[in-house]
Amino acid sequence: MNLLRRHNPKVAIGTALVLIATFLLSAPGVAYAQAKGGRKEMPKDSLTMRQRWAFKTNAVDWMLTIPNFGAEFDLGHTSRSKHSISANLRWNPQTSSTYTTGIVFNVFDARVEWRQYFRTEQRNVFTKKPNLKTWLNEHIFTVYRMKPRTNRAYYWGVFANALDYNIKLFSKGYQVNAYGAGISIGFTQPLYGYSKGFLELELGASAGLYYANVDTYRHDAESDCYPLVSSKSTVLPMITELRVGFVYRFMSVKNKYLRPVERRAIIRRTKRDDARRALEEQRQAIRNRVDSIDRAVRRQGFSGPDSLLNKEELKIWQEMQRERLEQKQKEENDKLRKHIADSLGIQLTDSLTKDEDRAIRRAIEARQKAIEAASDTAAIAKQAEKEARRAAKEAEKEAKRQAKEAEKEAKRAAKEAEEAAEAAAKEAEKAAEAGGAEVSPAAADQAPDNDTNQEGTKEDDAP
Repeated sequence: MNLLRRHNPKVAIGTALVLIATFLLSAPGVAYAQAKGGRKEMPKDSLTMRQRWAFKTNAVDWMLTIPNFGAEFDLGHTSRSKHSISANLRWNPQTSSTYTTGIVFNVFDARVEWRQYFRTEQRNVFTKKPNLKTWLNEHIFTVYRMKPRTNRAYYWGVFANALDYNIKLFSKGYQVNAYGAGISIGFTQPLYGYSKGFLELELGASAGLYYANVDTYRHDAESDCYPLVSSKSTVLPMITELRVGFVYRFMSVKNKYLRPVERRAIIRRTKRDDARRALEEQRQAIRNRVDSIDRAVRRQGFSGPDSLLNKEELKIWQEMQRERLEQKQKEENDKLRKHIADSLGIQLTDSLTKDEDRAIRRAIEARQKAIEAASDTAAIAKQAEKEARRAAKEAEKEAKRQAKEAEKEAKRAAKEAEEAAEAAAKEAEKAAEAGGAEVSPAAADQAPDNDTNQEGTKEDDAP
């Protein structure tokens, strides 16, 4: 079947016309309601009806051969109003031909968008060494900048979109009918001024979520038609626009979407200062309490009041300890600088010459190097002393070990000698017992004779 002939974009075009008509009817209605809102006198920064209109086009679409046009209307009637509503139409119509072409590029896109503009402001104080969250809050997700672009007006917006694409550049083509909504971001700034208007540059992008009917087809040159391959309905996230636009305004954006009047700014600044002052007073009260607890605990001989503080107080106590160390280091550095300056015959003042400051700085560096060298020498000596003590301790341990082993060896030898003596005594006793049992009868008969002879001898010797 021929897909292009089957396709009828009337639904998408009708929806787009409804969106654009809504825009065209709402803009004058808002203006009329504001004119009849009961104001007897218009403010000095009020805008005329013409100054609230802007007309724009996107150069990226023209590069893709897609004609496009848009109109924007400010919802507020003063130069400090920040809201607007706009309508944009992109249309690359289908060309008629006597045969089916191999390349198809038909685009129809209509949207209505609501925007809010804002400007960046000066920020003079940033956190030193911030974490990632603090850095994002101070540099990305905020309107305060170190170098604000005062001529730029940034914006974010939401839009409703109806589109109809029919694109075939390769073997397959895609026909998409989609409806959706999304968000847009960007900025605009003056580019060139005329006598009755201003040309401005607008950079931005938009993306959204769409419910789409997607038909896939191919080109059959022989049959001169586009047979349908597949068809499905789905929800798609899409990048709908990359914008390098040119805007024509009757009043420059440099003089529109300004910050609130000074009175409101003063009120907000006062509220911020009061909140900051209350927070600082609360923090100072916590610091005083933590300091008194710390002094009382140290007076009693403890190292710190960790167990007496909650999480926030403990964090403040650690911060106070760091501040004390930094203050002590600063005082030591100032004292050293004064000592060096006195030794060089230089009087410390706010108006030191470059040569004097350089001389003091070099003397401090030389002193620091000498201190580092002395500390290195002391460290080497301390290390050598530690090594000597370790060697002596190891030698003492070795001597004790050897004495203990010699004592053990002596005890073992004495025990062995004692055991040998006991064994010899037992052997001798056994031998003696065995010898007494084997006495001969002749020795037994001889024993009385000996006794008789001894008695005769005794009698002879008597007077």
